Amino acid sequence: MRQLLIVLFTLAVVQTAPAQNIETDNLENLVFPTFQESLVKLKNGQTYETMLNYEKTEQQMVVLRNNQLFLFKDHLMVDSIYMGERVFIPSEKGFLEVLINAPVSLFMDHKARLESTGATLAYGSKTTTAGVTHITTIFGQEGAIILKIPENFKVMDDSSFLVRIGGELHKITNRKQFLKLFPEIRKKLEAHISDKGTDFKSADDLISLIGFCNSLSR
Repeated sequence: MRQLLIVLFTLAVVQTAPAQNIETDNLENLVFPTFQESLVKLKNGQTYETMLNYEKTEQQMVVLRNNQLFLFKDHLMVDSIYMGERVFIPSEKGFLEVLINAPVSLFMDHKARLESTGATLAYGSKTTTAGVTHITTIFGQEGAIILKIPENFKVMDDSSFLVRIGGELHKITNRKQFLKLFPEIRKKLEAHISDKGTDFKSADDLISLIGFCNSLSR
């Protein structure tokens, strides 16, 4: 237990958050509806279990322990995180979800932005002229972690998908962009995409496409 505590506090910074003020369930800015029992594997070989969820606007892995919230001090110390049947690995900014781990790998970069719902004007009209904002919301007064988004903002999903080929990551948003990565098997991929009606915003469709891509590379 002592060793686990040392590991945990090496990774996390305590943020004061009174238990009665913590709201953690069914929040749009979190990947999971509730905190998940998770296994954290570190690059030094150590492992520990804790309750985790991923906050998308700040792209931070949040730890729930003893009714307090923590953030990783150095997320790059982590090798991988197993949250149920889903796996996350650290990236430069936050964490990527591993959708396929193969010669051609697929990842999801969970991300969101906040948009003002608008200020009420005369005659009940509203304006969003302030546009999209990236205000910091995970930190409240005195450094406390506040996961709930203010009522005058809505969460806009801005997640994306990345393909890893030969150790290099490529963001993919459309058919043309994807096909450029595979000139040798382009025609077969084009036929598959047309036949399946692949939606490049669908995780399931991309999992199917990357699976097919790997089958061609064997």
